[in-house]
Amino acid sequence: MKLPLPLTVAGPAARVQVPALAAAAGLVVLRVGVLLLRPWPLALAVDHALAGTPGSWAGFDPLTILVLAGAATILLSAAIGLLDMAGLRTAEGAAERIGASLRATMFHQAMTRSLRWHDRMRSGELVSRLTTDVGRLLDGVVAVATSFLPDAVMLLGVLGLLFAFDPGLAVIGLTVVPVLAVLAVRQRRRIRAAQQEARAESGRLAGATTDLLRNVRAVQAFGRADRATAVFGTRNRAVLDVELRAVDVDARWTPVADIVLAIGSALVLVVGGRHVLAGVLTTGQLLVVLAYLRDLYSPVRGLTRLSAVLAKAGASASRVREVLECDEAVVDRVDALPAPALRQDVRFEEVAFSYEAAHPVLTDVNLRIVAGETVCLLGPSGIGKSTLLHLLLRLYDVDAGRILIDGVDLRDCDQRSLRERFAFVPQDPWLLDASVAENIAFGNQHATRAGVLAAGRAALVDEFVDRLPFGYDTPLGEGGIRLSGGQRRRVALARAAVSEAPMVLLDEPTASLDPHSAAAVVEAIRTTTTNRTVLLVTHDHDLAAIADRVVTLPPRQTHQPPLTAELQPSGRR
Repeated sequence: MKLPLPLTVAGPAARVQVPALAAAAGLVVLRVGVLLLRPWPLALAVDHALAGTPGSWAGFDPLTILVLAGAATILLSAAIGLLDMAGLRTAEGAAERIGASLRATMFHQAMTRSLRWHDRMRSGELVSRLTTDVGRLLDGVVAVATSFLPDAVMLLGVLGLLFAFDPGLAVIGLTVVPVLAVLAVRQRRRIRAAQQEARAESGRLAGATTDLLRNVRAVQAFGRADRATAVFGTRNRAVLDVELRAVDVDARWTPVADIVLAIGSALVLVVGGRHVLAGVLTTGQLLVVLAYLRDLYSPVRGLTRLSAVLAKAGASASRVREVLECDEAVVDRVDALPAPALRQDVRFEEVAFSYEAAHPVLTDVNLRIVAGETVCLLGPSGIGKSTLLHLLLRLYDVDAGRILIDGVDLRDCDQRSLRERFAFVPQDPWLLDASVAENIAFGNQHATRAGVLAAGRAALVDEFVDRLPFGYDTPLGEGGIRLSGGQRRRVALARAAVSEAPMVLLDEPTASLDPHSAAAVVEAIRTTTTNRTVLLVTHDHDLAAIADRVVTLPPRQTHQPPLTAELQPSGRR
């Protein structure tokens, strides 16, 4: 039998929690056993204390029987409540641990997917899948553990008791179950379709919201808060519309199920009442039959409700599975080796690359960078200068040709050791919402406090850090918003300086800076890249002047010629 999709998707993360889920299932099954005893104190009280049946029960007078029945009712209810609490705590605890494991796996998966995948997957959409969709998937896992098994056991137990007690009434009560089952299958399909649409629209809302909030300064600077509110409002209304449709589909099922089950109860009441009038059953026995019938319909209703829960969880499970099963990644070869130490050179040989098949970015690129050399790449925007840096880091793999480090193809190296050979300073020097010191230390997992401070001095971070409230321990806020553009660049350079990487990759480090800030960044580059190999991308001719060699990339043509190198007098060493 095919498992429900939520269980299939959560399966790997749930294996460790199988004992806890089994314990939760055992507790709820035990609760079923106690539930089956609950009608009997009432039957005892009605038949032996209230109905005036001749004689006494077990030698007790009617008042004692009433007290005993009341005490038994309290004890049974207390036992049911305690078992409910224990089962729910066990199941929910296991589910939360499954959720934490699933989110960790999804996050690691996302962090290791190709940038091509991330170019398509909006960050807000991914966050929605990591949080909301995982939560709904867990609802399905908990429902199976705490609803399906106990409801199935309750159904079988009640059916057995009813057939033992009065087979005729049992058959009458069961006549409505097939009708309910057919309706439940149809309803599940409707709920699944409605929830898939709702989850997709919710993901789009999360993506749009994240984008607008991340760029709130630009929104305010352009005076477009009204436009941003309108964009959010459009997405928000779309989510509201699909969620209301999903609620409507779900809500319309409730009276249908109740009416169908009420018909079955009414039939049993009429036929059972005639049996009481004919003396075949006592009033207490009829009450027991009706109670068991209610207990029969409760799991039937629960199983149909479970179908709706699984339909909702299935819609979310599909979205979670898309992340977990995505294989679009830069993958190491089975026999990948540690990257060389870069003692000779880095070479691009006939390298070609495109983000989209019909639009090549690089064609027939040939370039050699000798160890210890500073090379500057010049050329118009969009020509592929930054792309060369990304290819060196294996954020993408080349479409043709190869890139060598000390004569070894990058694709033969494992990615972790390869990226340890490079310190990357991107054009947008992203910073963590952490302190200055923590941001610098991010460049080296073994960085010491002394190493961080030394890197800060080399990158001229000391020039401004003393003006911050807590010096190197000052939190920078999201994206390092408390620093100016030039200060953020210097922190990013300090991050490169604390790294032990032999080669530094710099992508437009002085872009959008005023002359004073740019001059400070240029000086920081001089001090942090001494005795290292440097590949520098820039439009800034003053910055290019520190290079040993300048390579000009020609404008892209139908067939891009190889790179040409212009010798530039060195002002660096």
